[in-house]
Amino acid sequence: MRGLDRAALMLDAVAGAVPLLAVDAGRAAAALEGGALATDEVMRRVDQGRPFRLAYREVKEAIARGERFVAPTPARLVARRRSTGGLGDLGLGPARARLRRAAAWNARERGRFTRALQRLAGRTAPLPGRPAIRPR
Repeated sequence: MRGLDRAALMLDAVAGAVPLLAVDAGRAAAALEGGALATDEVMRRVDQGRPFRLAYREVKEAIARGERFVAPTPARLVARRRSTGGLGDLGLGPARARLRRAAAWNARERGRFTRALQRLAGRTAPLPGRPAIRPR
């Protein structure tokens, strides 16, 4: 349970930091030049009817010559990436459901643990930071 509490604190810290992050559009665009988009260029050529192996070889040779490719739009980049966990499908729904189940389990187990400690100690007073739970 301590681990889940610590994870929750870390998530709170991340949630506070993420809104402060910003993207430098110029640097991001520069990072997409050249070979970083080789796969996208190959797939663009395949979409135009080129056989994959031929398109792959052409792009490989073009990169070796120092050619640059026009970067697809951000929407096109995302649209091509649909595998779960990837840019186009982060798969957050199942992760959120798991987090809710884990939080509910943590709350139940924390209550059981607190009640057990109170029964062992013969106390009905609250433990530090917890409401009093009367033993049955």
